[in-house]
Amino acid sequence: MIKIERRPIIGVMGSHEDEWEDYARPVGELIAKYDYHLLTGAGAGVMMATARAFCEQEDRLGLSIGIIPTMDYAQGLIASEEFPNPYIEIPVITQLDQKAQSDSMPYSRNNVNVMSSHAIIILPGDHGTRNEVALALKYKKPMVLFGPEKEFESFPEMPTRVDDIEQVRVFLEETMTQIEKDESITV
Repeated sequence: MIKIERRPIIGVMGSHEDEWEDYARPVGELIAKYDYHLLTGAGAGVMMATARAFCEQEDRLGLSIGIIPTMDYAQGLIASEEFPNPYIEIPVITQLDQKAQSDSMPYSRNNVNVMSSHAIIILPGDHGTRNEVALALKYKKPMVLFGPEKEFESFPEMPTRVDDIEQVRVFLEETMTQIEKDESITV
C-alpha cells in the first residue's frame, strides 16, 4: 500500500489590488520554509506577492495552489489573462465567481479558498477579504489577521490580529500541532 504524505494547506487572502509586500513576502517565505502548500485566489495583489515569495524559496516541498474563477456573474466570463498569476503551480479552474456579492453567497471562490485551507492568514483587503474572514469564522477555521491594525477596523472583531511575522509563525506552529492532535481533521 502506498503511503501518501499530505501537507497542510495554508490559505492566504487579501487585497487583489495592493501587494502589501512587507507582509506578503515574509508570509510566503514562512509557508515555504515549513514545506506547507500555499493556497490563494490566484489573482494579483496579495495573492501574487505571497505566491512569488513562496516560489522563490529553493528546496521547498509545498506547492502554490490557486483557485481560478472563470465567471463574474454581473459581467460574464473573466478574461483568461487575469488568472492565474505567474506564480501558481497548480491552478484549480472553477466555474465560480471571482468575488462574493454577499457574505452568504455560496457560488464564489471564497468558499473554496476557506474550506480547502487548514489555516488562514489574512492580509489587508476589502469586501472580498472581509467575506473570507466571515466564512472562516462560520466554518471555524484557524485564522490570524496580519498587518497594520488600522487596516482591519472594518473586519469582525473576533479574529486575532498581529503585526509581526514571528506571531504568524507561532500561530502556524500552534495550529498545526492542534490539527495533528485532532484525529478528526485530515491533513
